[in-house]
Amino acid sequence: MTIDLTPILQAAIALLAALVTSRLIPWLNSRMTDDQLARTRAAVKVAVFAAEQLYGAGKGAEKLDYALNWLRNQGYDVNRAEIEAAVWQHMKQIEVLGLTQDETESPG
Repeated sequence: MTIDLTPILQAAIALLAALVTSRLIPWLNSRMTDDQLARTRAAVKVAVFAAEQLYGAGKGAEKLDYALNWLRNQGYDVNRAEIEAAVWQHMKQIEVLGLTQDETESPG
């Protein structure tokens, strides 16, 4: 008498495939999204700091346009709210450090 293990092996493979599909694939997708989000946030910070250095105090509209255009040229799809949030965070950092606007600008 021989025992046919084929159905058991098929069931095990199906179970493994279900686990990969339900657990591993979504986890990998969420990791890529987290990495992309971190890259986008870093790029927004760079654009905000660059605009601040180029335009100095005031000229908010020009700085915002510069940051948006720079980010779009780099391939990022961002909106004004994301940039304004980065600006707010930048201003809070300046406030915490006790610096004036003039102290945050580079010399020359």
